[in-house]
Amino acid sequence: MKRIVAALGVIDRAVTRWAMRFLACLMGGMTTAIVLAIISRFIIKVPMPWTEEVARYLMIWAAFIAGSLGLKRGVHVGIVFVVNRLPWDLRRWVSLIAKFSVLFFFIVVILEGFRMTMFVSTQLSPVLRISMAWVYSALPVGGILFLFYTVQSLFEDLKNFFGNR
Repeated sequence: MKRIVAALGVIDRAVTRWAMRFLACLMGGMTTAIVLAIISRFIIKVPMPWTEEVARYLMIWAAFIAGSLGLKRGVHVGIVFVVNRLPWDLRRWVSLIAKFSVLFFFIVVILEGFRMTMFVSTQLSPVLRISMAWVYSALPVGGILFLFYTVQSLFEDLKNFFGNR
């Protein structure tokens, strides 16, 4: 179990570094598109319609990447009022069951995300005329990141639950 957790830790550092850099690029691109939209619409008085679409699609990607990083850091909203009132042993079991449920959910997100991405692959975006598969692929990619961070957290919990073997 220790080896698995250690290996996941090494992979985690690389994946997190990639995700944070990618997120920074997405946010920079989104900010640039929005600034261009404001300048073109209100200063130059010649709107650039593509800027809104670019910003929207980058925001979709950013939401999935940032959401997975939020899950990794444990900053997602959770309802812990009832769980915190449980005895310690029961609380650990509830936590494990919840993580397995989340694991199942993200597997469904990935599978359905791939299905949706393939389904819309021939559809083009209204202004940019790019395949909507580029936009929808944020769903399986984000789902994979969410799944990875959930698996890592689950193994960490299992290691703590069953001892450092």
